[in-house]
Amino acid sequence: MAKHSFLKGAFILVMANGLVKIIGFIYQIIIVRIIGTEGVGVFNMVFPLYITAMVITNAGIPLAVSKSVAETNNEKESQKILGMALTLLILLSTGGSFLLILFSPFIISKLYADPRVIPCFLVLISSLLLVAVSSGFRGYFQGTQDMRPTALTQLVEQVVRFITGLSLVIILVPYGLTWAAVGLAGGIFLSEIAGLVYIWHRYRRNVDVSRLIVWPSLKVLHKLFSFGIPVTITRLVITLCMAVEASLIPQQLMKSGFSLSRATSFYGELTGIVFTLISIPSILTFSLATTLVPAIAEAQSRKQANFLSQRTADAIGITLLAGVPSILVLFFWGPALSALLFNVTQAGVLLKIMSCGCIFLYLSQTMSGMLQGLGYVKIIFLTTLLGGLIRISGIYYFGAQPDMAETAIALSYILSYVITCFINLCVVKNKTKFTLNHTLYVRLFLSSMILIFLLFTFAPMIEQNLMVLLTLSFLFTGIFYLVMFLTGDKYIRLIIEQVKQNIIKKPV
Repeated sequence: MAKHSFLKGAFILVMANGLVKIIGFIYQIIIVRIIGTEGVGVFNMVFPLYITAMVITNAGIPLAVSKSVAETNNEKESQKILGMALTLLILLSTGGSFLLILFSPFIISKLYADPRVIPCFLVLISSLLLVAVSSGFRGYFQGTQDMRPTALTQLVEQVVRFITGLSLVIILVPYGLTWAAVGLAGGIFLSEIAGLVYIWHRYRRNVDVSRLIVWPSLKVLHKLFSFGIPVTITRLVITLCMAVEASLIPQQLMKSGFSLSRATSFYGELTGIVFTLISIPSILTFSLATTLVPAIAEAQSRKQANFLSQRTADAIGITLLAGVPSILVLFFWGPALSALLFNVTQAGVLLKIMSCGCIFLYLSQTMSGMLQGLGYVKIIFLTTLLGGLIRISGIYYFGAQPDMAETAIALSYILSYVITCFINLCVVKNKTKFTLNHTLYVRLFLSSMILIFLLFTFAPMIEQNLMVLLTLSFLFTGIFYLVMFLTGDKYIRLIIEQVKQNIIKKPV
């Protein structure tokens, strides 16, 4: 069973995720312009509940498959693990879908003030079985550190979602925002079908599928659930917090004097515009987190302490490299990006505030992969729970205050990012003993000062012209990386080496 390098796997996912994000970004812009922030808010309010259902029915099994396959060099054992995992995933997702559809009117009535979310939720729930089976195969390939099937599956899903989701929204929007949201959900359902068909074909091409038919094994079950259950609890905390926030934010804003329409629009601005823009560096951080789980699990199982420390340091250094310029562009030019891309000016100030805490979010995402690879899922659970409680408390106590509700909600998110990042960083530092070269901070500071000067100087040129804004954003970010390269940054050189190996020497 061939193993692939950590950086190569991360690079493949970054390239695919980059395309996925670009397609998704364009998709989000078009959708916001067609149905507005209120329509996006209707969809995004119920989406966390769907994610919660997905987390419960997946039970952390795909990640457990990834870790278990990474720790074994026996292909027969790997197939046994995957076969058991798929059986469990099918049973859990089928049963969960049935119960949720049956009780959906009761659940929605208790959680949401807006009944328009019910049809959208029912369509989303229909995707649970597809997602579960597909994620099982992804976990297997990730365990071998072969990220190509995962990367290409994500790309297939996003292309199908773009085409079908946009088509359905255009067809259904004349019938109202409720049906427009159903169109968005329908795009997800069809994209999951396409993704499953692709990854099944990819697996069947390389492995005898009859190996998936296995007798139940208590040893394999224990292996899957001993890791999967803590992961599930952690992810459940995340998604439950998202669901509570989706319900609580509009309710508290209405207490502060907002109408239902305006409160829903604000939530659409937050999730559809602000989170979309600040998630751009997540192209890298989520790719790193995904590849770190099997990579660190393998290094730890072989007791390679120096290798473990180096992988950790590389991941954190690359995260800083991706996050810093993105944050600066969003802080200085965020309002213009919101206005020119989405035709929404209200989200500009919110985006400016949220960008201040983004680096802590990006680092937390990367360190989550490290801690999962090390097996410290309980730490992730505790920090995730603490971060969620901080956000919800801030939204509850300050989100209903007139004149400060919007700012207070943004600051609640930032505070949760900071505290979660600090605790995770302390644990990772203690467990891996990684060190970062102090000259990295000097190079980051120098490059940041040059970028800030350029953003501040050229700000008047970008206020009315989207093409100028995008061109200068990419150009100035490129200058940031050029300065890092010229001052001897090792992480830029690592990235260039991966480009040479995977694109220049092996053209696709």
